[in-house]
Amino acid sequence: MHIKKSLLINLGVTNPRADRHLPSLNTALKKHKVDTPLRVAHFLAQLLHESALFKYDEENLNYSAKGLLKVFGKYFSSLEIANRYARMPEKIANIVYGNRMGNGDEASGEGYKYRGRGLIQLTGKNNYRKFSKWINEDVVSSPDLVASKYAVHSAVYYWIANDLNSLADIDDVKKVTKRINGGYNGLEHRIELLDKIKKSLRKDLPSPSLEKITHKVNVSKLNLRNKPRVAPSTLIGSLSEGTAVMKVADSNGWVKIRTVLNDQLVEGFVAGRFLHEIKQKRILTSLVKTPIDFNIPVVHLKEKRSDIKRLNDWGRAFPLGETNMPKRFGTSPETKSRKLIEIIKYLDCEKTSHKRYGPKTIDTYCNIYAYDYCYLAGVYIPRVWWKEQAIHDIKNRKRVSIEYDRTVEELSANMLNDWFGDYGVLFGWKRVINLEVLQAAANNGEVCLIIAKHKNSNSSGHIAAVVPEHDGYKATRKVTGEIAIPLQSQAGRNNYRFTTKSKWWQMNQFQNFSFWRYS
Repeated sequence: MHIKKSLLINLGVTNPRADRHLPSLNTALKKHKVDTPLRVAHFLAQLLHESALFKYDEENLNYSAKGLLKVFGKYFSSLEIANRYARMPEKIANIVYGNRMGNGDEASGEGYKYRGRGLIQLTGKNNYRKFSKWINEDVVSSPDLVASKYAVHSAVYYWIANDLNSLADIDDVKKVTKRINGGYNGLEHRIELLDKIKKSLRKDLPSPSLEKITHKVNVSKLNLRNKPRVAPSTLIGSLSEGTAVMKVADSNGWVKIRTVLNDQLVEGFVAGRFLHEIKQKRILTSLVKTPIDFNIPVVHLKEKRSDIKRLNDWGRAFPLGETNMPKRFGTSPETKSRKLIEIIKYLDCEKTSHKRYGPKTIDTYCNIYAYDYCYLAGVYIPRVWWKEQAIHDIKNRKRVSIEYDRTVEELSANMLNDWFGDYGVLFGWKRVINLEVLQAAANNGEVCLIIAKHKNSNSSGHIAAVVPEHDGYKATRKVTGEIAIPLQSQAGRNNYRFTTKSKWWQMNQFQNFSFWRYS
């Protein structure tokens, strides 16, 4: 696939930088099979982030003393030592990269000689040797070639050497980022770039698909996990009976599979004994549900009723109608995330006078709060939804009026969970499998939700918003930097404007859960 200059310019790359790197991009990506829209999108998103939109093709080691302590504290144990190296890139590189990655000791100067170069920085003598063999030119003797001639090629080499095409194929930005960065630094920006590139390439992006079907699920519900281990933290979704999957690998009773969940190609582990092998393997063009071939309109009960207020203990089926309510607007992630925080503070579900959000002894209002949050943010989830007969009539192009309890009905959290599975993608929602991506999307000003369905249909499910980190409100992270509990806002048994109190969706009372984002 051919990358156009206009795509790079629209992403913020300057004309000279686009002109410099575009020929190499189109030549190298085609040659090394980074050639599908999804592979190109992920590659460019990572490349543009790592190089600050092609600004840097060589590692900047001009650190202050405080910067050295923060980034390379392992090598600079005190401010006094750091001051001896501050603002001296060559000395810094030689101590930081000396006796590592095939480099000689600090005195050899090889740490600086083989410092990071290229748009995804190639670092260390061993890596320069490997790249020399791959590119068939001696960059060990002439390391500056990596920045001047092979800035793109070295990035493609890194991509191929680390098998990143396979992760791009399943659209897993979290794993791609971890393999490149070693963590999740800059994940918000990488996701922002990826979404912009996908939007530009939308007409070329294929529907999520498998290379072939090898098995089907033969139990009513089969848990899909991100690791071959039974634990609440490994659960990422559930597959219903008959779901088609492709076997990737198996070991000790676990099978690594690929399948499609809500138009999202995912990879994970399942217990192999619950899969039925299909003897006649079939090439699969798409696992996406047959699209609904008619328009289902959004539905709200009467809007802009000035008597529907946060203070009311009634009228919860109607959208808020107060004047001067905050709305989400703007194009930049910073503006959109700031507006989401304004909405949360305005709704103020913790305020006892805001009776709309309860809670009461029996009744709780997580779905009301989520609806109001989405309504003000300008994205759609239903508070009331069309009844089955109404949808049938809409399909047959009959005129259907909005009539409470005749053509539309209120949705509980349990019913909302099913709505997302059936209609969420149709209304612009994207399913997310992991919390790093969900929190990063929220930080970019996207509307993000977690929803879970109760095992007992007569008991309450739950829905909560994952919201932008700000001020002192942060997600809870593990020592590895991974998200343990995202920053949330919710009504329910307990109302919180901002909370990281629990992984409530992993509680045993829920039969399934899912994460969703809307840009």
